[in-house]
Amino acid sequence: MVRKFLFSFLTILLFSFAAHKFYVSVTEVDYNKEHNTFEVSIKFIGHDLEHALENAGVPNLYLGTEKELKDADDYLLSYINKHFEIEVDDQKTRLNFVGKEVNNDDAIYCYLETEKLPTFKLVKIDNKLLTEVFKLQSNLVYLKIEDKKIDFTLNIGNSIGLHQLK
Repeated sequence: MVRKFLFSFLTILLFSFAAHKFYVSVTEVDYNKEHNTFEVSIKFIGHDLEHALENAGVPNLYLGTEKELKDADDYLLSYINKHFEIEVDDQKTRLNFVGKEVNNDDAIYCYLETEKLPTFKLVKIDNKLLTEVFKLQSNLVYLKIEDKKIDFTLNIGNSIGLHQLK
């Protein structure tokens, strides 16, 4: 009986220390009514983004270091444009790169903005970021338009979130 208990206890203890990897990005899309633009903030796990960029053939960007490549922002924008888009009333918007932050806790934030969009009825967000590398990738998207807050959990099998304005 003691042996059975000890075996069960050790098994549970060993499994509780097993590596568990989560693949997630967080995207906030806020409509700025004053400027008539969508402001986009994407938070990546740094090593996951670097792995995806490397997989796409991008050289090491050395993000956040003094060795950072001068065209690093262009590589980031190119990758984002390939895997993320906002459509408004069935028209794809153009995303402009505003900047980035690289934190010590292995987080990389990319900031983007759309062109001016004074009126619209339908917003479609297609987020395939990192899904070409990590099959279990989840992309959380928080869309805010005036007082409406809509959230989507997007992944390789469901990359599109839609919101129809009334």
